[in-house]
Amino acid sequence: MKLLLLITFFLSCQSACIDECTCSKFSELGNRDVVNNQEAGCVFNATCIPNTTGMMLFVLWSGSQIEMPADVDYDGGPIFYLRAPSTGDVMNNFGIICENGTWYATKYPQGISYWALDGDITRNVGTPEEYNGRKTPVSGAYCFVE
Repeated sequence: MKLLLLITFFLSCQSACIDECTCSKFSELGNRDVVNNQEAGCVFNATCIPNTTGMMLFVLWSGSQIEMPADVDYDGGPIFYLRAPSTGDVMNNFGIICENGTWYATKYPQGISYWALDGDITRNVGTPEEYNGRKTPVSGAYCFVE
């Protein structure tokens, strides 16, 4: 009888201990050429499809802890993007976390890039040391061939 109670207690604790994720599935964001494997809670593995050579994360100025530069062409879109040096795993490359129902990037491997008022793309502004730890809402991930 004690064994039955112990097993019941263990199973109920195990099912209650799994973290619930308040964010939508990462695969439901605007992703392109990304393979997503949602795991328990807010942990996931998202990688690029084969034959791609780079990875970008589209993130939003609104809600970002990174100050928007004065030369941003906001009409070009309310987003800026982050690049990773390899395809790897999105969660690890960009330090993706879920907080209050929103996915955030917290790592900036090559700084930030954005559309400037002069029509050019300003690439790799800032350093990881300058931005890492700041939260920026994620819009989607994109894998590409250079």
